[in-house]
Amino acid sequence: MKTKFTHRLVAFAFWGGLILSNSLHAQQTGEVKDQEFIIRKDRVLTLPQKSRRFEKLPTLPTPSSNTSFSYEPKTYTILTQPSEINATAAQKQFPLKKEELFPGFARVGYGNYSSPILEGRYNLWEDGDYAVGAYVKHEGFYTGPIAGRNSGENFTNIKADGNLYKDFFQLYGGVSYDRHRLNFYGYDPEDLLLVDFIPNQNTLQTFQVQAGISDLDKLEGLNYDAKIGIRGFNDQYQAAETEVLLGINTDYWLNEQMFSSIDLDLSLTRPRDEFYSDINRNYFGIRPSFEYKDEHLELKIGANIIIENDISPNKRSDFHVYPDIYAGYQIQDEIGAFVSFAGDVQRKTYLDFVNENPFLGPSTTLLNTIQRYKVTAGAKGTLVESLTYEAGFSFGRFRNMHFFNTAVSDSLRFEILFDGETQVLNYFAKVGYKQGDWYFGSFGVDYFQYTTSELQAAFHRPSVELKWNNNFRPTEQWLIQMNVLAMGGIQVADVGSDDITTLPTVLDLQVKADYKITERISAFAVGNNLLNRTNQRFINYPVRGIQGILGATFKF
Repeated sequence: MKTKFTHRLVAFAFWGGLILSNSLHAQQTGEVKDQEFIIRKDRVLTLPQKSRRFEKLPTLPTPSSNTSFSYEPKTYTILTQPSEINATAAQKQFPLKKEELFPGFARVGYGNYSSPILEGRYNLWEDGDYAVGAYVKHEGFYTGPIAGRNSGENFTNIKADGNLYKDFFQLYGGVSYDRHRLNFYGYDPEDLLLVDFIPNQNTLQTFQVQAGISDLDKLEGLNYDAKIGIRGFNDQYQAAETEVLLGINTDYWLNEQMFSSIDLDLSLTRPRDEFYSDINRNYFGIRPSFEYKDEHLELKIGANIIIENDISPNKRSDFHVYPDIYAGYQIQDEIGAFVSFAGDVQRKTYLDFVNENPFLGPSTTLLNTIQRYKVTAGAKGTLVESLTYEAGFSFGRFRNMHFFNTAVSDSLRFEILFDGETQVLNYFAKVGYKQGDWYFGSFGVDYFQYTTSELQAAFHRPSVELKWNNNFRPTEQWLIQMNVLAMGGIQVADVGSDDITTLPTVLDLQVKADYKITERISAFAVGNNLLNRTNQRFINYPVRGIQGILGATFKF
């Protein structure tokens, strides 16, 4: 140690003497002369471009089929198109106009059916490396279409989330609570025996915590996103479910056109109901794939490897391996073709079922849907500058596909029915159109044909579904949305008989308008079911008639 210290001291003295000698020599040889510097304000420093992957996107997004077939007229927040950013060359740098950002907003409103709405969010961000936010919303319809308060319902949503940004990755997480209170009002109010009938009430509650980590640089090499979550659900009766979720998504780019990916999904679920308890429903999936994309060709070769432990009469094994293949070729902008072939195991929890049909009674079993295979083929393209289309068909075979029908023990509630082997043929067509910055619209129609093996019909699944969405922005102050939804061919079985009834077509017209008064204050009006139809997505449960809400939004 002493020797090293001595060597360092000698080296320090040597370099110090050398510097001092040079300084004295400079002073002896002459003085420092004046220097002239030229500053050019019009010169711009440029850096060489870094190669990036740009995925070729269609001119407009096209609507997708609502495979869950959930329908509920409610308030819809208007979705605006993102701002377009065009890269242009510049010779000088000018001060940018700083857009005023408001960290929070509050929305209040009220309408018929005793329907208040209170909504607010506040985001806290600084110039640092974090962002946190909180959100709360309560929307109530305290009277409904059947006997006033007997058919009322209300919704409450509370959540908080945050992000922590580092040099190469971000940490994110959040906690949320959702509550839906409703009544089983599917009875005949004109029955004299039910004049003073008060239906049972149910409260659906979901609490969830989630945390994750993901990389920030998506340009090259390895990308990842890993998250873990815990969810708890319960109703007012005996139904409850806890779930531990783990998801990992990774991809590795070999070059600008080729990449491989591996996705992992783990779900550990413990459901409980009147007819069962202490059940462990486990699900683990690994999905490796290899993809190639260029201006015209898109290929995907992958597999879906699933391990799950559901028990069903027609089950062959807990281990499933299915191919996942896609090929698409864009001949020109106007015409392109695609085909896919895939099998999978669709995870289904009790929360999935109750979100689709909140009027469920006690369940006897819960099963995942086994997609033995599904083949899809069609064409898509851009006919004119702002008109996109997609059309085709799909055919698949499924085991344990779920359906709903009125429970035999309680006509006010529904039970989950599973079919042993189901064939589904689907024809679909979708178009999207945009005109400048003032209009965007999309139209989609699907036709479904079900062939069941054990059930009489595909109960409570529509055979025709139509969606027409329109967004108008005639001026900077106005933003208008009009949506049309139609469902037809919904078949139900009469309780206690083999008769099958087809429900009237569901047809709903919804309109929302926002008017910006100032930069901080805007007014809105919402109209649901403006055709005043007694739509029944589920038998004996008509929705509210014409329903409107007026309110205001304040940014702060």
